[in-house]
Amino acid sequence: MSKISILIVEDEPLIADDIRETCLENNFEVAGVAYTKEQAFEILDNRQVNYVLLDIQLGTKDDGLVIGQRLSDEYFIPFSYISSFSDTATVNKARNTSPTGYLIKPFRARDIIIQIELGIDISKRASKHNFPSVELVNKIAIDPISAREYDVIKELCKGKSNLEIAEHLFVSMNTVKTHIKSIFFKLEVKSRAELINMILSMNS
Repeated sequence: MSKISILIVEDEPLIADDIRETCLENNFEVAGVAYTKEQAFEILDNRQVNYVLLDIQLGTKDDGLVIGQRLSDEYFIPFSYISSFSDTATVNKARNTSPTGYLIKPFRARDIIIQIELGIDISKRASKHNFPSVELVNKIAIDPISAREYDVIKELCKGKSNLEIAEHLFVSMNTVKTHIKSIFFKLEVKSRAELINMILSMNS
């Protein structure tokens, strides 16, 4: 089984390096370290990423929130925010982008690992359950799920990244993203975690 691949988006090099070392020491792979929004999207578009640790403020901007929104809406990759701020306004902005977690600086190395482990736990549980048939899934869909969309749902529930799904199904990344958007619409969910929980509950 391949290792979980982490993208670290943090504009303070010392903190980024500490997080990177923590991930490596705990048997995770590091897809890359990004210090800017542009670097983050470059890595997301070209490498396998299963989880993202994301600073809300890169420099003096809220670029982290922009990245978080796209992670939820386009890349469909789970992520945790890292922030020095815990005020209501910041937390509410973060909540609107559907993160898996929120980690306040300063933090311990173990806190990072807990964030990642909790974020991928749903995928691990999904692989241990019998998968519902497409007919059962379509009973709750507002429009029928296609055979290819059903294949994508199964891969998502195995914890596969968009890149892994594309390679397994022999389609492009853009095709995978299009299928996921359609699945989210038809099943009326807003995140990968919500989708997997829905699928799991159908056999519980």
